[in-house]
Amino acid sequence: MPYLLSRLLLVLALWMGTAAVLAASTWPVSPETRTLGDGTRSQELHGPVLQWLEKGRSATIDTAHATSFNSAPGSKAFGLDADNTLWLKIRIVRASGNTDRWTLNIPQPYLDSVTLYQQREGQWHSQRAGDTHPQSSWAVRGPYPEFDLWLPAGQPQDVYLQVRNFKPLPLPLRIATTSSRESERLLEGTVSGVVLGLLLTLVVLSLMRYADFRNISDLGAAVYSLLVGVSLAQFNGVLNALVWGESPAWADYANSVLPVLAVGMALIYMRHLYALASHFPRYDKVLGAMGLGALGSVLSYVLVDRATADTIAGAVLLAGTATGLVATLLNWRAGSPIGAWLVWTYAPQLTLLLWMTLEAGGYLPTFWQLRYLMTLAVAASVPALVYALGRATHDRKEIALRADHLPTQDALTGLLTPNAFQTHLEDAYHRAISSREPVALVLVNVVNHEHIRASMGDPVAEQCLLRAVIKLHRILRDVDPAARVDSARFAMLLEGVDSRQALTERLVKLVASGLIPLQGLQPEVTLQFQAACVMLHHNPVEPTKVLGELAGVLASISPRTRRPIRFLEPVPTQAAPMQAL
Repeated sequence: MPYLLSRLLLVLALWMGTAAVLAASTWPVSPETRTLGDGTRSQELHGPVLQWLEKGRSATIDTAHATSFNSAPGSKAFGLDADNTLWLKIRIVRASGNTDRWTLNIPQPYLDSVTLYQQREGQWHSQRAGDTHPQSSWAVRGPYPEFDLWLPAGQPQDVYLQVRNFKPLPLPLRIATTSSRESERLLEGTVSGVVLGLLLTLVVLSLMRYADFRNISDLGAAVYSLLVGVSLAQFNGVLNALVWGESPAWADYANSVLPVLAVGMALIYMRHLYALASHFPRYDKVLGAMGLGALGSVLSYVLVDRATADTIAGAVLLAGTATGLVATLLNWRAGSPIGAWLVWTYAPQLTLLLWMTLEAGGYLPTFWQLRYLMTLAVAASVPALVYALGRATHDRKEIALRADHLPTQDALTGLLTPNAFQTHLEDAYHRAISSREPVALVLVNVVNHEHIRASMGDPVAEQCLLRAVIKLHRILRDVDPAARVDSARFAMLLEGVDSRQALTERLVKLVASGLIPLQGLQPEVTLQFQAACVMLHHNPVEPTKVLGELAGVLASISPRTRRPIRFLEPVPTQAAPMQAL
């Protein structure tokens, strides 16, 4: 997951860098005529602009054309509301030698209505866009408004923009050639596809985990990932362009409703995941109440006017994000192993949200690229939370499995108990007799275990036993049963081993690995393995006797022997005497 995030960050950085290069050349800080064709293919309007804020919504383009415009700063949000209209006037001239086609775009997906007016052959022609208009009526279908410019070479043209929105809004204006805009649109679509594809992948992964484990947390992760993906797609105008482009009423309100729902779902999901009730019970209740309050706050769009409801939604977004950040910090303080990851995803969200709020209020200059940074920060929180869920689910499931296996597993080593191993041994014995399946039974003893215990103490002796079990697992397959049958003695069933040579080769590796000093122990400690073996398909000793006979073989081996691997030989038989007929 961190690898995917790093690749996503790299792609976004390249995207932002390309946008910066394309917009590197800006016009002088002046509302005068802008000249196109000076070697640049993409430019962004900075500095003062000519504007007229109409106190109403009845003026026509003829009225605006006859009105005197004032120069005002264009780097802050314009004071729009539900009862006024903003008119912008831009004088543009295309250089005589320039043959490019030019477009004007406003990278602002959440804009109610914008109409571009320009004269052509003495007549005013208009193009419109915005959330309150279906995409089929847009000049250029896309995630945010874009218009084609008709610019006769060498002739200055006055272009008017009529802008309406229910709340104050910054308006970044960019002019670019058609060819460069195609490249930018392709890059934007690719990055958006990568981000949304990652989120949809997490949705599918969570559903697969739910189908496998039936854990309600995985279903919650799927719903949360889907809601965040839908919110980001709406936040960047993707859904308005591709899904509900012909439903302007819903497209207009979705920009405000979906982020609040995503924050509310995130808080509820975080409460379930963090489980703060044990350490911070009061804040756990605050977190739950804030999540439910965020979900319920969307009803304000039905109960009160749009501006008031949007103010409530903005306050909920800020409070919810801050609440989630505090909960993450508390979770980190409680010892969460991935608390730092979650803090690094939620802290940028709160910072960017504060910036965008102050930007919308006109207190900070406009920086429209923050939308992409916010998208990355929100998208990064989803895999972090899903990873946290995976860690928590894995730990809980491991504890549950260990609890279920306590009657059949050794508490120290996790191997089978003698009684459980005896059942496997009886099954293997019957298969070896009935179908001649190759099965080897091995009894392994750590000869120097008692010496280690006497000289270095019980903790070191237990650690050595655990190291011995790790070495045993290197010669075992997952399907091979193994048990701890005494303090330092282990029994193993190796299925599919049909010859003494094949078994000896495995056990030689075990003995050799024991002679390697154990890391982290001073003085150096080695493990001396000895093994007694029997090929059950060649020498089918009864399960009730075989372990005792193998123990007798081990007892006959000297601690300093050079042959630590011995086999239980079949009992020799003698021919019965012939009876006289």
